[in-house]
Amino acid sequence: MHFKYSEHAKLKLREREIQEHEVEEILRKPREILLDIETGNLIMVGDRKSKQNHKLIVVYSREKDKAITIIDTSKTEIIIKKRKEIGR
Repeated sequence: MHFKYSEHAKLKLREREIQEHEVEEILRKPREILLDIETGNLIMVGDRKSKQNHKLIVVYSREKDKAITIIDTSKTEIIIKKRKEIGR
């Protein structure tokens, strides 16, 4: 299965040296899936294989059928907690 990426997501892949196969693995089998109730986007979280103790957060637009941004972080809990607190 081939996944599409927004120009912004492609930029983040290059900036953060993330391989597409890492993102696609999370899109296929995310560890956690959240729904951004404000935008309707899916937030998919998974372990980053090439960086120990890092997670990838992939924001996926069902409407556009593509990944719109990708976040590489070791502080996943903080990011997810903040989104939940503001109702997203």
